Amino acid sequence: MGQNMEWLLTKLDEKLNQQALIITTNVTSNVMQALDEKMKTLLEENNTLKTRITQLEHKIESMEKDKRKNNLVFFGIEEKEKTEYELVDYLKDIIVEMGVHLESHEIAKIYRIGQPSNKNRPIVASFTTTWKKHLIQRSKSNLPQGIYLKEDYPKEVLETRKKLLPLLEEERKKGNLAYLKYNKLVVKNPKDSNREKRKRDKTESPEAPPTNIKKKQINDKRGPSTM
Repeated sequence: MGQNMEWLLTKLDEKLNQQALIITTNVTSNVMQALDEKMKTLLEENNTLKTRITQLEHKIESMEKDKRKNNLVFFGIEEKEKTEYELVDYLKDIIVEMGVHLESHEIAKIYRIGQPSNKNRPIVASFTTTWKKHLIQRSKSNLPQGIYLKEDYPKEVLETRKKLLPLLEEERKKGNLAYLKYNKLVVKNPKDSNREKRKRDKTESPEAPPTNIKKKQINDKRGPSTM
C-alpha cells in the first residue's frame, strides 16, 4: 500500500512538472512573441523618427543656406565706425572703389562678428540681390591691399571644408580638376571634362555645280494661211 502511494505521488509529481514545463514554455513563447511585436513596433517608430530627424536636418540646412545666400564676409576693414549707418557707408565706399556701383539701400543687413577687441573684426554684409553679391565677388581682385572677402558659411560647413582641404590638394596633385562646392569635394578627370563638352559636327553643305542651260532657238516657220 505504501509503495503504491509513493508510486502515485511520483507519477503525480512528474505530471505536475510536465504541466508546469508546458505552461512555462507557453508563457515564455507568448511573452517572447509579445516582446518581439513590441520591439518591432519600437524599431519602426525609431526608424520613422530617424527619417523625420534627417528630413528636419536637411530642411534646417537648406534654410540656413538660403538665409546666407546673399551674404559676404569682409576681412581686414579698419574698425572706425561708431554706428551701423557709418559702417554701411564705409563698406559701400570700399565696394564703389572696386568699380561696382552700389547704393546704401542695397545692403540689407550688416554687422561685425564677435566682441570688440584690439583687432579688426570681420564684417558680415547681406545684399538685397544675389547678382549684386556675385558682381562684388567677381571684382574682389580690386579690393584694397589687406582686405579680402569670403562666402558666409555656417560653422559646421567651415569645419567640413577645412577637413576636405588635404583631399583637395591630393586630387590636384594627381592632375584632376578638384574644387570645393559648399560642403562637398568635387573631383573631375580633365579628360572626362573634355568629353562632356558638346562636340559640334561641322556640316559641310555640298555646293551645287552651276548648270548650263542651253537655250535652243526654235524657228517657227509658219506657212501662209489660205482662206
